[in-house]
Amino acid sequence: MTDIETPSPAAPVNAAPLNPAPVPAKKHTVNFAFLWLFVLLIVAALCAGAWQLLQQGKNQQQLVDSLRVQLEEQVKLFDDRQQALEDSLNKEFIEQQSAIQANLNELAEQVDSNNARVLALSSANRDEWKLQEAQYLLRLADQRILLEQDSQNALALAISADDVLRDIDQADLVGVRKLLAEEIAVLKVAGIIDREGIYLRLSALANQIEAIPFIEPLGTQADVFEDDVVPENETVKQRITRGFYDLLHKLGSYVRVRDHGKTINAVLPPAEQKYLQQNLRLMLEQAQVALLRNEAGIYQESLVKAQNWINQYYTLNEKASAVLQELSALETEVIAPELTNFSNSSAALTEYIAKREKMAAARRGVR
Repeated sequence: MTDIETPSPAAPVNAAPLNPAPVPAKKHTVNFAFLWLFVLLIVAALCAGAWQLLQQGKNQQQLVDSLRVQLEEQVKLFDDRQQALEDSLNKEFIEQQSAIQANLNELAEQVDSNNARVLALSSANRDEWKLQEAQYLLRLADQRILLEQDSQNALALAISADDVLRDIDQADLVGVRKLLAEEIAVLKVAGIIDREGIYLRLSALANQIEAIPFIEPLGTQADVFEDDVVPENETVKQRITRGFYDLLHKLGSYVRVRDHGKTINAVLPPAEQKYLQQNLRLMLEQAQVALLRNEAGIYQESLVKAQNWINQYYTLNEKASAVLQELSALETEVIAPELTNFSNSSAALTEYIAKREKMAAARRGVR
């Protein structure tokens, strides 16, 4: 700091200063002091701001360090849990794999045991199964013959049973196969009945019934009483002659001379004609039912009755003759032939199976 000079008290007030130059130097000194003060304040403010920023930086660094530590702890905790979970899963997987392997080993042992048992089965046991199969097929064939009179299916079953016995290839079965071959031959000779074909032929005839015309009456009422035109100038003699011929014509409408060696066919009114058509159709349907039930007597009787009705009430034209010819052909069809059964071969096979089981029991030591 500089010293400031003060005036002397003895000097007059309005006296002019002796040295006017020092006044500007004083102002310059004051301004310079304020400038330094301002600079110092700015420096102090900058220092305070820098210190504040430094403190904030330290706090933020501490916060970042704290967060980093927490994050590292969380990551470590997550890694520990993940490792523990992996260890647990690996342990569980190993245990399950061990259990599965143990089950597989057990199943393998069972398979080996079953294979050993299957291999232990001799060819005789397999032959027993085939023998039982052949016996069952023969029983089915007998049922087809006895209950259904179905020779076609019975023959197929018997042939299948013979094929099974042939596959066994045992010399002791020659006798059984011989009996079975004889029964099959007899069944083949009996023939196969085409029941479906016969049934359809009867249906076709039933549909042709309405196409056959009935016998027409000898004359109609209009023809009998039809009068001739009488001439106006007719004489008495001509009138008597015309009346005589009219009488003969009327009598001729009611009387017809026939050969006594021929059967006189009946003439039916329209209502009874319709009724006869229905009965004839029912008679053919009755023959169809008898065909399915193997009732040969009813079948033959129905066809004979249908032929008699056609001969008696229908005009014997080409259509009627064709129907009668077809009915006659159907009448000759054998619908219930005498079919042989397979009792002999079944009994022989049953005896062979029993003897075989007895020998097998003796080999096993069973008494």
